[in-house]
Amino acid sequence: MEIFIKKLTSVDMERQLELPNDTRREALPPFNGSRDIVIPIKFGHDGVLEVDVHCSCRAGRIAFTRGWLEIARNLNLNAGDFVALRREDNGRYKMTARNGRA
Repeated sequence: MEIFIKKLTSVDMERQLELPNDTRREALPPFNGSRDIVIPIKFGHDGVLEVDVHCSCRAGRIAFTRGWLEIARNLNLNAGDFVALRREDNGRYKMTARNGRA
């Protein structure tokens, strides 16, 4: 199940990944009254790398904070590229990316 697709901005690349407004929040783990959760996200060409990404909810906005920049660096992402987050059939999360100039 696809949770979101986003074209990256310079803010996404410098600080945190702000999730788009149309993110399928029901596909994310529940916050259960907390403002922060940790989501293990697989990434890379074969999905073999995994990082614990901190997900924060403030004033109704969701953002990936700690861990996100590690994924961005490993995937050599730049502003203008696209990322997508999927929840796989086994319940795990996987992020993929594509070049924005293609």
